[in-house]
Amino acid sequence: MRDVAERALAAFAWGGALFSFWAWWFARIGEPLDAGMAAWAALAVFIVDAWRRNGWKAARPSTRTYALAASGLAAYWVTRPFLPITLCGLFGVLGGVSLLVPATRDQGEFPAPLAGLAVAGLPTLFILDLILGVPLRAVSTFMATALLCLTGLEVVRNGMEIAVGGVPVWVDAPCAGVAMLGTGVVLALVLAQVWRLRTVRTIGVCALAIVAVCLANAARVAVLTVFASTGLKLGSAAHEVVGGIALLAALLLVVCVPHGGNAQKGTGDAQKPKVDGWGRILAMSAFFAVAVLCMVCRPSVRSAVNDAETAQFPGWPETFDGDVLVEEPQSEFEEMFAQNFPGRIGRFRAGRRMVILRWTTRPTHRVHGAAYCLRATGWRIEPLPLVGDGAGAWSAFRATRGGETLKVREQVRSANGATFADVPDWFFNALLGRTAGPWWIVTVAE
Repeated sequence: MRDVAERALAAFAWGGALFSFWAWWFARIGEPLDAGMAAWAALAVFIVDAWRRNGWKAARPSTRTYALAASGLAAYWVTRPFLPITLCGLFGVLGGVSLLVPATRDQGEFPAPLAGLAVAGLPTLFILDLILGVPLRAVSTFMATALLCLTGLEVVRNGMEIAVGGVPVWVDAPCAGVAMLGTGVVLALVLAQVWRLRTVRTIGVCALAIVAVCLANAARVAVLTVFASTGLKLGSAAHEVVGGIALLAALLLVVCVPHGGNAQKGTGDAQKPKVDGWGRILAMSAFFAVAVLCMVCRPSVRSAVNDAETAQFPGWPETFDGDVLVEEPQSEFEEMFAQNFPGRIGRFRAGRRMVILRWTTRPTHRVHGAAYCLRATGWRIEPLPLVGDGAGAWSAFRATRGGETLKVREQVRSANGATFADVPDWFFNALLGRTAGPWWIVTVAE
């Protein structure tokens, strides 16, 4: 009973220390989390299965388990005022996963596949789309161009555009393949747990999944580019079918690869700490101390807009493309995204068009693309080709919900006149210091 009570108390302390994180995560359940829900569902199944295989016997957490959990919670508490909660939660979740499962001899004390599933269950796809979206699009564009050249077609690549037979086709943000990549990694982690792989082999299977999905996404981009260059307009359903076929091929490759796992060797029994040495006592004390600190002294999140930033705001423009801008009240959804936004947000009417202007002084993950915001409220998104005018290129899409349809275009403009066709392209370049702020994010719906 002592072992059961100690492990239960440790798990309870870990969960309580991350209370703010769990509250934030549950508030996002209604938003599109893609592979995240599947990852945490698989994690729950594997945790229950681990206890079942261990005969429901609980061993006391080891010195290493306590030390890892204490380190994760400490990193969570220290970084909470500075980093997005998704990244802070990553530290806390990673550190505490070992508290939830018995340590077995076949995989060691750190359950790498389960830790990976816990991280994949975080709402990380949006952050990954901002940080990795542009590099993944560049890789997909390069590889798709190489594949098309093998067919003998006249292909020319220019940045994120592929011209087939002189017809340019833009590789947009959805073609980055971030959602496909998340699905492939989740499957790799599930297989790693089924095969009882240790950390090194788990990393190897995940690396294989990443390579396979990148190849599959490049093939998808190549096929869609050929269709677009011929003038054939494919609906969103056709895009999903092509992407699904490519993803299925990549997943089959991951499933069929020899894994070298040790599932056939049995599951082993739980490892119990040999003695209550000073090392374990110190690690346990440090863990509970940090857990109490996280529960009692919750760090405040850094204010998004300071006085200096507010003083820089030049005011809203009076016109847009020749039409007078008439400010309108923001909807509840827009007000939610305005919380802790490092800048200003305004909603305007310009003739028959609705214009949303966002002004910010620094690159931030709180600048959501319009497609993300609309998708989260039930709209169906269909990507459209780039729209060009005197102000540069705009990304565009069609949003449909019920009987209502909107044609939306979006662009980011910098203080020196540079323009970016979508939010991920701006964020990546701003993060690397390639563009100077402040910036205007302009979204037009009609």
